[in-house]
Amino acid sequence: MKIFGRSRTAIGIEIGSRNIKAAQLCPSDGQHHIAALSMLPRERPGQQTPDPVGGRKEILDLKDVLRRQGFCGNDVVLAVPEDKLLRATLELPHQVSDTAVAQIARMELSRLHKVAPDSFEFVYWRLSPANQSKSVTATIAVACPHEAADAYLSIFQEGGFNVTALDVHSAAAARACTPLIVPPPAVTSLLDLGWNSTKLLLLCGRMVLYEKFISSQCIATMTARLSEMFGLPEKPAYQIVATIGFAPDPVGGGGLDRQSVEAIRKMLISFLAMILEELKAPFAYVNHQYPGEGLKRLLLIGEGAGIVGISQYFQDNLGIEVMLAAPSNLVEPPLAGLPVLAIGDNPALTVAVGLAKFAGG
Repeated sequence: MKIFGRSRTAIGIEIGSRNIKAAQLCPSDGQHHIAALSMLPRERPGQQTPDPVGGRKEILDLKDVLRRQGFCGNDVVLAVPEDKLLRATLELPHQVSDTAVAQIARMELSRLHKVAPDSFEFVYWRLSPANQSKSVTATIAVACPHEAADAYLSIFQEGGFNVTALDVHSAAAARACTPLIVPPPAVTSLLDLGWNSTKLLLLCGRMVLYEKFISSQCIATMTARLSEMFGLPEKPAYQIVATIGFAPDPVGGGGLDRQSVEAIRKMLISFLAMILEELKAPFAYVNHQYPGEGLKRLLLIGEGAGIVGISQYFQDNLGIEVMLAAPSNLVEPPLAGLPVLAIGDNPALTVAVGLAKFAGG
């Protein structure tokens, strides 16, 4: 689409349990520039998928807000809600055609999830075999049932949006982070510190080798404990922990004394220690499967990645390079005439950027 002489991508929209994240980019000279970014609080926090009744009003309101915040057009790319996806890791013959592999993968997804073979759309990709002599290749398949997709699409279409594609959260995250992914065969890990989940991806280039929700702990559980400890609402409680983080001299901590600051930091370290423990097994696995190159870099995205000093904390404890993957680190700044957006440093918007880049690959 072209707006005022400038080409713009579709709007990438990720519906989170607390916020709706949106991003739109301007392609120019082979690069993507930020055109507009937004993070809007949900009217009914807690549900990842808008409900059929209240959700329609929420999407109508979203369209109005996006227009006021500088987004252009009605074309959108959506991330399928994680809880609607069907997943499987399969071992399939590697000396057969792609058509045969697709048929086998569809039937295996159908069998594993006990659904009809024609009731979903799916994608699959074969992983490069570590042992070339093996007769099978690990294959990852991800499917979205037609019923779930139709219900999700109808809410946006009735709100006046034109949904051009449904994408997978992991694929969008990898696409967004492409500029920071180390060249294959080395492996990049991507840790999504989301509000309600903590998810790990292992990537060889942009190929997802491994995907797992690695911890029952998440930013929400940590914030809930902090809220209870200090008698604070959720939002200011998280703002305090994010600001204090691992800063040598934290400011903006709500006037807390040193004892309170240390208590918050102790809680944060305890939370991250559980995540670090759960990273050991997949990191050891990938270093065994890819000897000589192995794991080279960890990228952090999600709301929790905005905690002050968290990248350095992970780097000190893991002994590998750790980088924050926020929109400002991944795409070019706005072109002349477009506003500079402070929220470009927010790693919670990274997946939305990846969705906006969908058409460009």
